[in-house]
Amino acid sequence: MERGGVAHNAYGRLRAADRGDRLLDMVFGTGAAGLNLIFDADDTLWESNIHFLEAEAAFIAMLERVGGCGRDAIRKTLRYHELKIIAEAGYGRVHYVTALHRVIPELAPAHYHKNLRGEVEQIGRRLLNRRCEVMPGVAETLEVLAKRHRLLLFTKGHPDEQLAKLEHSGLRRFFSRIGVPWEKNSLNYQLLLAQAELDPARTVMIGNSPRSDINPALEAGLYAVYIPYLHTWELEDAAIDHACGRVVTVTAFPHLSEVF
Repeated sequence: MERGGVAHNAYGRLRAADRGDRLLDMVFGTGAAGLNLIFDADDTLWESNIHFLEAEAAFIAMLERVGGCGRDAIRKTLRYHELKIIAEAGYGRVHYVTALHRVIPELAPAHYHKNLRGEVEQIGRRLLNRRCEVMPGVAETLEVLAKRHRLLLFTKGHPDEQLAKLEHSGLRRFFSRIGVPWEKNSLNYQLLLAQAELDPARTVMIGNSPRSDINPALEAGLYAVYIPYLHTWELEDAAIDHACGRVVTVTAFPHLSEVF
């Protein structure tokens, strides 16, 4: 479940205050080439969580219509089942639909269950069939970066779903290695470094999630670039140790071609 909201404009103009190239120049040297750039996918390369937010809104409206509980209770119960099924089976849109189904018998009157399950299936079909649109400037920026550096993709989620999104995006050609781990934690970043033979001192993780992209990468000894996104899943938010000297923030993906 790539799953709101950090209040930043991911598509806004570049501002001088957001430039991270001075720090990275000090680390790698001006115009350094041959770095290892690891990219997150969902809500970094293409939109994804907005689809979950739309599904959640439709689900909440459905349950409010039949009565028995309020919005806060629905959200709390849904989060419980989301996290439970993630622990059981991992992330993914199919699993999210299963979580919706698990909420119905807890919160809805019994005589509504059959009809509500049909409505959940409709919500699920829309979620599963949604195309993830590549964000503005991503393809053009990767085209530039791939000529200078080694690009890798490292994104959690359901492997089949993530690989299908990648193929539909047209971005597969830019990445020398694709990884879809169950979870993105410090250990899995260390495994990636070992398996791909990456020097952490010349490796940078780039993504929108403090919890999954930035903090565990810093713990594993990498550098990081944080690209805030308006619709990042609320459970992916966390404090970032900017004082560590190994992370910078940019407000728009295309700025990476200036930083690297």
